[in-house]
Amino acid sequence: MLNHIRLMFIALFMGLFLIACGDDSAQQDAAEETAAPSEMTSEETATDTGTEEAAAAEEKDSVEGMTEEEAIAKWGEPDVTQTRTIDSLTITHHEWHGEDGTTAVQFQNGVAKFSQFVPAE
Repeated sequence: MLNHIRLMFIALFMGLFLIACGDDSAQQDAAEETAAPSEMTSEETATDTGTEEAAAAEEKDSVEGMTEEEAIAKWGEPDVTQTRTIDSLTITHHEWHGEDGTTAVQFQNGVAKFSQFVPAE
C-alpha cells in the first residue's frame, strides 16, 4: 500500500514538473503578435511624438556625458539623491521634480551615463 502511494506522489510530481517546464508556444506566439504592431520606426516616432516627448529626447541626448556639477547648475539642487559605492565605482542617482515632469539622471564616477524624463500626467 505504501508503495502505491509513493508511486502516485511521484507521478503527480512528474506531471506538475512537465506542466511547469512545458513549452507553451501558443502563448508565446500571441505575445509576439501583440508586440509586432507596437514597433515603430524612427520616422513614425518622430511624427507621432508630442512636444514634451521631443523635448525629453533632446534633453536626454544633451545630458549624457554631463558632470554632476553641470546638471546641478542646469536644474538646481536635486529633490532626491542616492549614492552607492562599489570598489572604485560610485553611482549617484539624482531626480528633479517639476511641473512638466520628472528628470532622473544616473552618474557613474561623476559623469552622466543614463537619464530619463517622465512627463507629468
